[in-house]
Amino acid sequence: MSSARAVIGTFVVVFVVIVGTVSVGGLVVHDDTPRPSDVDTDHWDPDTVIPEEAPDGGEITMNSTTTGKTVVVHTGGSSAGGAGMGQPLPISDDGSGHTLSVGSLGGTNRGVGPLVSTLVENGHEVVFYDGGPSSRQTLRETLADADAFVTVGSATFTPTERESIGQFADAGGRTVIAASPGSTSDTAQIAATAGLYTETGYLYNLEENDNNHLGVYAEPTGDSPLTDGVDRVVLRGAAPVGTDDGETDLETIDGTTLSTTREAGTYAVAAHSGDMAVIGDSSFLEPENAYRVDNDVLVGNLADFLVTGETSDPVFNESPTTGNPNGPMPSQPVNGGQTSDSTAQP
Repeated sequence: MSSARAVIGTFVVVFVVIVGTVSVGGLVVHDDTPRPSDVDTDHWDPDTVIPEEAPDGGEITMNSTTTGKTVVVHTGGSSAGGAGMGQPLPISDDGSGHTLSVGSLGGTNRGVGPLVSTLVENGHEVVFYDGGPSSRQTLRETLADADAFVTVGSATFTPTERESIGQFADAGGRTVIAASPGSTSDTAQIAATAGLYTETGYLYNLEENDNNHLGVYAEPTGDSPLTDGVDRVVLRGAAPVGTDDGETDLETIDGTTLSTTREAGTYAVAAHSGDMAVIGDSSFLEPENAYRVDNDVLVGNLADFLVTGETSDPVFNESPTTGNPNGPMPSQPVNGGQTSDSTAQP
């Protein structure tokens, strides 16, 4: 009996030792097992994935109380009546008696929609001119009855048209050139008559930008009628602007790079001299960009600049020296988005 108890006791002791060893070993193994490190998931956070964007909103207003000025807008190409664009839509008045020349809400004219709407809402007339063969008047004839002229994008002009624009500005006609990188030499020659110019290449900023590196920020260089009330604007792939006989108005923030030299720094992107102003970008006039940061203030200031000049009467005192740029004029008025001295009726 005692031997049986001894066997049972020995079994119990051995069992306890084995169980204890396994338990301790399990704890040791568990403690030595490497734990996976925390995974960085910041790249899934929408706040870090979505590019930083400039605030959007605001309203375009004008300070000038003058009315009845005529602004000619050259959009650098044919209107939306071309192939594949469908029937152009005439821009009607706003019910207050202000009229617009026949234009198009689409195509190249869309890029100046906010500026055009602001001018019309404040009692001014806007005439679109594209210089096509079906234009009812030459640019010289159109400018003879105008107070201001705007050209956007990579516009092309004949020698006669360049001469007419230069004479128009010399006569006090306010002229705004909203250029773009790669703008034609025609635009450069017109700007040069007032000591203004654009440089080759485009600007970008990899450090601080709006949505992508081409959305560069620019700030006023001082007091100017173009930058009154502006703290910061955003331009997209702008071209540098300079002046030999005027004032710079806007300059990019530090860290902006010029594509042709890869040099980072600050660059002037807007300047004016007398009655002519040059901005190295036209995208800020487009509906999707006109209300970002203080772009709306800049557009309103441009509208004021356009209608506050004083042109001599007559604007042109002599005939052009280089002939008629448009050839024979059609005998009948042309619709389909072409512009002239006629206006759309409400």
